[in-house]
Amino acid sequence: MNREIIYAVGDVHGRADLLEAVVSFCEDDADHRGAAARFVFLGDIVDRGPHARYALDKVGDVLANHPGSVLLKGNHDDWFVRFLGGNDPDPAHIRHWLSHGGWQTIASYGCDEFEEARDMLSFVHSEHMDMLKDARLSETVGDFHFVHAGINPASELDAQTAKDCMWIRKGFLDHVGILPKIVVHGHTVVGDLPFVTENRISLDTGAYDTGRLTVMVLDAANGNVRFHQTDGSADRMVQVDPVIEDRGFGSALDRIKPAKAAARSHLRLVA
Repeated sequence: MNREIIYAVGDVHGRADLLEAVVSFCEDDADHRGAAARFVFLGDIVDRGPHARYALDKVGDVLANHPGSVLLKGNHDDWFVRFLGGNDPDPAHIRHWLSHGGWQTIASYGCDEFEEARDMLSFVHSEHMDMLKDARLSETVGDFHFVHAGINPASELDAQTAKDCMWIRKGFLDHVGILPKIVVHGHTVVGDLPFVTENRISLDTGAYDTGRLTVMVLDAANGNVRFHQTDGSADRMVQVDPVIEDRGFGSALDRIKPAKAAARSHLRLVA
């Protein structure tokens, strides 16, 4: 099975029920099209929603069963590693995390105390900690650069800092103009629908609150891009059209080249 379809999944934030629905849809979609499914999780698997533990279980299963799939690190995933992994003992930092969704993550492990959860992550669910420690900051595939928060337009793609990849908003979201790659990201909730400009595709539709977990489906062979999401609950998946903002440069979707056409163009340039 040579054909590959990429499924980029927005911020899960502990909504394992929605993630189950999205993964099941993607696997069925790829099978129906005779293709292999490759997942790119855009990060923030944990916090805010009620079932971070099971969401991490599901991500781990997908990474194991779908070769080439990757988990990108979000700022909430980084907090998880820093605090439950014991890398940052600062009480003020820990309190800040707990008040921004950390308590929900701790509760998902059946714990009601921080130290209890830290022990459980060390001895019972160390695979979760290892998976998040190993998460990448970004992944580039063809015309697309996948990252949790975005990029600093003033720096080359291979010179981005971890802080920019996991946290950036100002300087990226308001940047107008073509970038070296189309940036596919989460981190900033853009409303109920995915959002597209000339340089980025934003997939965080606030799943933990709205029940809308969004996935971008990229069939690189023909340059086709689709968007699907849970329709307020895990019971129904729907195809949706993104909100497109033309800021004078057209849409990023207009720049996508089918893989074969791109290869032919490269051969002509090299010849």
